[in-house]
Amino acid sequence: MDEEVPIGRRFGQVVHVAYLVPDIDVAMRDWVRQLGIGPWTCIRDIELDATYNGEPLTLQIHEALAYAGTLQIQLVQSLNDLSVATPYQSRVKANQWGMHHVAYFSDDVDRDVAAATTQGFGDVCEMRSADGHRYYYLRAQDSPTELWIEFLEVFPVLSDIYAAGIAETAVWDGTQPIRNLDYSSFA
Repeated sequence: MDEEVPIGRRFGQVVHVAYLVPDIDVAMRDWVRQLGIGPWTCIRDIELDATYNGEPLTLQIHEALAYAGTLQIQLVQSLNDLSVATPYQSRVKANQWGMHHVAYFSDDVDRDVAAATTQGFGDVCEMRSADGHRYYYLRAQDSPTELWIEFLEVFPVLSDIYAAGIAETAVWDGTQPIRNLDYSSFA
């Protein structure tokens, strides 16, 4: 007997898919070599002011970004100590690597976080960039797997990063497959 499954509210077009990886350098090389996806921009030593389930947190990661058509692929390596509660902690402890979340642009993150919470998402992690823009992770509470979403507060620089990445990927000839940046250069 087929049971009708209620469909959750959609939050627009998925703009990126993020993968949790144990070693960002190995992951970028594998994506280039095995899938031909690149070029990668790797931003190292990111420290984001965050709040996770109401507790202050400095989220520490390396992230790498590339595009497959108009979809941004994000690789994330968690750098926090395993004793620190983060949205990655349980998966890193269990060596469970792979897809972590899908992300959506949001022109009103407060509205979208409230809607997702009403829909059954929790474990809210608010992250704030140095320029004050907000990003939110939320986890589906009734899922046996860790299904996360992210809302990216839309602002001109973010839109420009996406547009430039998509344009660059369209003409990429395979040279310079990995570009490294230090997060402090964004300050």
